[in-house]
Amino acid sequence: MPVDDSANMGDDDTGDDDDYNDQVLIPAGNFWMGCEPEDDECDSNESPRHEVYLSAYYIDVYEVTNERYAAFLNANGNECDGYECADEDSLYIRVHESGGVWSADTGYEDHPMVDVSWYGARSFCEWTGGRLPTEAEWEKAAKGAGEHYIYPWGDTWIANAANYSYSGDPWDDEVWPKTTPVGYFDGSDHGGTYQTADGRSPYGLHDMAGNVWEWVNDWYDYDYYDDSPSVDPTGPATGSSRVLRGGSWDDDPGDVRASLRSRLSPTNRRSNLGFRCSRDLN
Repeated sequence: MPVDDSANMGDDDTGDDDDYNDQVLIPAGNFWMGCEPEDDECDSNESPRHEVYLSAYYIDVYEVTNERYAAFLNANGNECDGYECADEDSLYIRVHESGGVWSADTGYEDHPMVDVSWYGARSFCEWTGGRLPTEAEWEKAAKGAGEHYIYPWGDTWIANAANYSYSGDPWDDEVWPKTTPVGYFDGSDHGGTYQTADGRSPYGLHDMAGNVWEWVNDWYDYDYYDDSPSVDPTGPATGSSRVLRGGSWDDDPGDVRASLRSRLSPTNRRSNLGFRCSRDLN
């Protein structure tokens, strides 16, 4: 699948040197936002389908990992805009503090961060010099422009292309959260342990379907598509819930479609909820 390697941002300047902080350029242009005509599982809040122009932007190839978020907590603490960044008391979080130092649980360093609030997600992205993607930016990165897929890889469901409920991957029988390492569904057989299909989006992004729901920047409005701006929409000016995209390890295939919209209060933290970041060109 096409990836603009020249646009790869590489490591950011926050001191974390893992392999999961790459970004790719999503070029400026139009795409069709909303439920595709061939999709028979549309929810009414995914309509009407409408053409949107987006300026160019960068977006993370991978969901933010536990290891990266632990580095953020060590630098900033667990308070974000007056709210708890992450639910440190959750039974399901895979990042813990000991002796004043936060670290990812052994074996889960490269799994996506969960139990993080919208405030915690936004603060992390700002710490790396970026921001949360808008809902429109997230969807274009997930489904492509000319492709306008139902799923990141195409219009047909492929069972081993994503981490979803009862997906059968090696983590499916473990205790919550049943996340997989970011980028796991890359078409390889992982040394003979499990054959994956390539679940990347047309721009080369991993886990845009399943693994964890992802916070985006926008306030949620059920009827927003009725009068959404056609150029660089950023969502309603106010609201009570923030938009979630992508579905998770705890969802059925119909809930990991690229156009599906969900929402939660921005203070909410759950074991199937994470994020990725975007960045402006200038």
